[in-house]
Amino acid sequence: MVRMSVTGGNDAGAADPQVIPYLLYADAGAAIDWLVRAFGFAVRTCHRREDGTVRHGELQLDQGGIIMAGSPGPGYRGPGALGGVTQLVRVTVTGLDAHRDRAQAAGGQVTEVTTGPPGWRSYSVTDPEGHQWYFAQPVTGPAPAAPAH
Repeated sequence: MVRMSVTGGNDAGAADPQVIPYLLYADAGAAIDWLVRAFGFAVRTCHRREDGTVRHGELQLDQGGIIMAGSPGPGYRGPGALGGVTQLVRVTVTGLDAHRDRAQAAGGQVTEVTTGPPGWRSYSVTDPEGHQWYFAQPVTGPAPAAPAH
């Protein structure tokens, strides 16, 4: 097992990606638990305040994708509380249909799987605090035929 650190890489010498999304949650601990259950992330590190709330957490997918999550403290209002979003996180996965089923079973608000842009299948999901996620899988094999007109 490779141990990870917050110093910008892991002990196997692999560097973190150059850009890492950092999502803010009113309850980062609950969000991290949900993201692990719904999307299959693994907790890389988690730092808590004296009161037990999560100050900073890092999650990783099996192929190296990383996100960070944190709770800014009292008074924070996320996209769900504000009634809108300004971003989404796009993640490439394998087994898209099973991934969507897992997210839906965890209570995520999921869309149907669609095909497009060319060569990709995808679905979107809203997490419990209103963040938008977009999961995509490349289509393998011959491209589907264009519809006849």
